[in-house]
Amino acid sequence: MTMKPAVLTQYSSHANTIADTFRAAFAKTKVGDHTVEMTAPEGSTGGGLLALQHITLKPESGMALVVGTVNAGEKRVELRSYAHVAKVSMDRFKRPLTFDEPSYGAYVDKATTILSAFGLDVVVSDAGSAPTLDEEEAPLASSPPPKRSWLPIALFVIAVGLAIGGGGAWWLLR
Repeated sequence: MTMKPAVLTQYSSHANTIADTFRAAFAKTKVGDHTVEMTAPEGSTGGGLLALQHITLKPESGMALVVGTVNAGEKRVELRSYAHVAKVSMDRFKRPLTFDEPSYGAYVDKATTILSAFGLDVVVSDAGSAPTLDEEEAPLASSPPPKRSWLPIALFVIAVGLAIGGGGAWWLLR
């Protein structure tokens, strides 16, 4: 039984090109004992709404560390700092990294060069370091509740409709 190749949209095709180029550039490069990998969409990204790709460092044995994200639709890349990756390794795996900061810095430099060539804005940050209530003012009791976005719910309904009816949710898009 032969399977049809997935038809890629403009965003997913571009994201796959970025991922293929990135993977080829890091094919023989390791950060310590970790290989560098990037995910790529297998189909439509919904006009770029689902275009988030993950960059990971994966050891031969063990769980991968997410060290960055790429959003080709928004033309932005976030690479995690060494300090953040080291903290995540200790928090999740209870062990220090098997590579040092200069090795990680060389990876960040190479990744920045490659991704910038695609016109992507690359930022290195301590992602996920949201302030605690001690670090920011506690919310006022009289503050209005945050506005609710219906976009995630609408996307979920469309996805379920497509999964169940193979396109039966066409009426939601009219």
